[in-house]
Amino acid sequence: MARGSGSRVPRSRWIAPVLAFGILVTAAHVWLNTNVLASKDVCGGLVSTAAAEAVFPATGRISDRAGPDYRPGDALGFKCTVWSSSVLPGSADEHLLIWGSRERGDFAFTGGRWRSPATVSFFSGGVTGAVGDGQGWILLPASCTRSLPAIIEGHAPERSDPVALARLLTDVANRAAVRAGCAGDRPMAAPRTLSATPTQRAVADGTLCGVSGLVFPGADGGNGKARETAQEHTGPTWACEVEGHATYAVTQEPQILAAIAASPGYAEQPRPAGRRVSGFDTRHVVTDCAGTPTYFSMELGRSYTSALGTPGTPPPDELFRSFIDLVGKRYGCSAGTP
Repeated sequence: MARGSGSRVPRSRWIAPVLAFGILVTAAHVWLNTNVLASKDVCGGLVSTAAAEAVFPATGRISDRAGPDYRPGDALGFKCTVWSSSVLPGSADEHLLIWGSRERGDFAFTGGRWRSPATVSFFSGGVTGAVGDGQGWILLPASCTRSLPAIIEGHAPERSDPVALARLLTDVANRAAVRAGCAGDRPMAAPRTLSATPTQRAVADGTLCGVSGLVFPGADGGNGKARETAQEHTGPTWACEVEGHATYAVTQEPQILAAIAASPGYAEQPRPAGRRVSGFDTRHVVTDCAGTPTYFSMELGRSYTSALGTPGTPPPDELFRSFIDLVGKRYGCSAGTP
């Protein structure tokens, strides 16, 4: 008589439930944590699920939950939040805000909700835009301008891949332009690589933002403790932020210059250092540099404005004149061009 034969359970009776449970767990994982069988697009077809998934630092299921919020009367005015959700232990929902709006042409250099231009990577050629620390924007073609230039803006988790964010925003911009009937002759092409954003450093003796002789935007002697973030001069756009004091920017990027000129309020301004300029005010202007329109902007910080009136603190017009004269030389500007 076989030992224990009366208590043995047939293999088929326990294998089937285990297999069924495994299939159920796998199916739940695929459905809850991945985008297998998910929609290819979200936000009303403006956002590719695959492109959005590439932006998030961790994998998750992509959705738009409530969907896009459109601005009446403007096909390029919308907001949509893209979510990445997962039920894996230790995971948390993350979101990406995609925003279509209209802005003054020099929006990227005027502060507000925009990161300092010294801390982002600008790109142009196939598409005009910038990305840095989880925020980016794309300028739509001039044919999309209506009262103001149109942009696509993105706010992502700070650990996001900047190249993936630039690729996503370019794709959204192409789709939005087609939907609005203002796309160019060919789709905009996202950059394959981005320039490295600079790191903060101490202001060196005798130079500011790497420019010899540039007037310090603060009280006399304050440059000894100041720190700056300055981009390398390798493209059509350059910027430098002197922490708490001032942010300087200059660009010859054609699409940005066209957007600036197409914005309301753009007009001739008083001449700094004898130059003929147009712009929005005396510190956001465009002048001619060796036949090329060149934009200069200077934003002042609290450390500078609180020092105004104290001995050794230069006035704003002196700062701006020093900026245009010295940085302008890099862009072919001659001093005091009438």
